[in-house]
Parts: sequence; C-alpha cells; structure tokens
Amino acid sequence: MQEYREPLFCKGRVLKKESLEALRDFPLRFARLGLSDWADGVLFGYDISYECGREGNGGQLVIDAGAVWQEGEIVLTEQKILPFDKYDQPAVVRLRLYPASYTDDFYVRPYELCLEGGEPEDGGLELGRFRLSEGAELRKEYRDLQDFGTAYNTLNITGIPYAGPGGITVSPVLLRAFAHTVMESDSAGSLDVNFALLCLNHPPVPRECVLRYVSRRLCTPYRELTHGEIYERLVRIAGNGNGRMVQAQKNKGPAVI
Repeated sequence: MQEYREPLFCKGRVLKKESLEALRDFPLRFARLGLSDWADGVLFGYDISYECGREGNGGQLVIDAGAVWQEGEIVLTEQKILPFDKYDQPAVVRLRLYPASYTDDFYVRPYELCLEGGEPEDGGLELGRFRLSEGAELRKEYRDLQDFGTAYNTLNITGIPYAGPGGITVSPVLLRAFAHTVMESDSAGSLDVNFALLCLNHPPVPRECVLRYVSRRLCTPYRELTHGEIYERLVRIAGNGNGRMVQAQKNKGPAVI
C-alpha cells in the first residue's frame, strides 16, 4: 500500500530532514503535475513601463518580475531596469533562457532580460514591443481592440507567447479586452457571448479554443494561425468599435471543425 505524507511541524518535535524535503518538493511536484501538458511560455508578470530621464540622457525601462514555464520547469525572474535611448525605432523586450546547471546546493537556470531591435526573432520569449518617441509616454491603456496594434508610443502585447494547455496562447489582457467589446455589443451572438465569458472567467484560454472560435465565427476552415493572424481576426470580428460586431458570412458555407 502506498502513502501520501504531509509533514507536521509541532512544538517539541525534532525537525527531520524528511520533513524539510517533503516541504521542498510539494509545490514543485504540484506545479509540474498541473502544468505537465502546457506549452512553454509566460505564466505571470512582466509588466513593462517607461520612465523618462533627464533631457538628453534617455530614460529607462522597468520590467517587472515574472514567471515562465520552460521545459518542464517554472522559472522565476526578478525585476530588471534597462537604460533606454532607442527612440523612434522598433524595440522588443525579450527573455532569453540558457541551459541549466547544478551546484552542490542549487539548480541554476541562467536568464537574460534584454532590449532588442525589431529584427525577426532568433530565440527567446517576446514580452512586448513598441516604438517610442522621445518625450512621450508608453501607453498601456487601450481604447479598443484595434488600439493594441498602434505603432507609436503604445506597448504591443499581441505577440507574447503565453503558456497554455495544448499549445501557446495569446495574452489574457487582449482576450479580456475582446470579451468586454463583445459584452458591450448589441449585436453579439450566443457563440460570441460564450467565448467572452470563457475569456473573462478562465484565463489562460487554450489555443485550440481560440482557433476554433475564430474559425467558426468567420466561417473559415480550421487551421493553425500565428499570434498576429489571431489578433487580426479578433479585430475583424470586433468591428470598428461602434457597438456593431461583424456578422458571419453564412453564404460561404460552414467552417470545417
């Protein structure tokens, strides 16, 4: 017969090595079991803000602490402050993780939070991108869904790969904004409302669920899409922000589900 053991730290008892090992292993085992079928990606955190410096001296980017799921491990990172003077040019914040190693006492996973240009990705997890004008603020309050893709002075989070069951998924912030658009629309259908409630109640939304919704909603064959393609289709469904959502064109035939 097998046993599940949970250490009890009682007054007067000798602290045992086995109790400390059980306390150490429980959160790691619990997390690995819960995330075993999740794709690598961002779990939490990594809010990005910009602070202006003195005139002519540039400013600084503040990248908050966060957590990622990578190769079966949860990696926690600390806040990072980066000098910034790349005005009026594409900038991408990325997290790069390097191979792990072991010491006598620790498992060590080196990482780097860095600021790069807008060149094609050659590794690392994107945490946001923007093009900032000197003297401007980096906006993170979005007027509508289309505003997430504004080129200048706006933090673009549409390309962040979030960890999710069955595959990487899109930003919960983006999906919540889409859900609010749906719930405020007087032309949303039952499929839209059901998907919106899922976005509000159950982040992260699995990638397949997003793809199935987009396919069904636009009456197009189900297929894999990039983050950019998913965002473009969500904007198309949401309409132009006047409360009227784009209606499915049923004369094109049903989607292949």
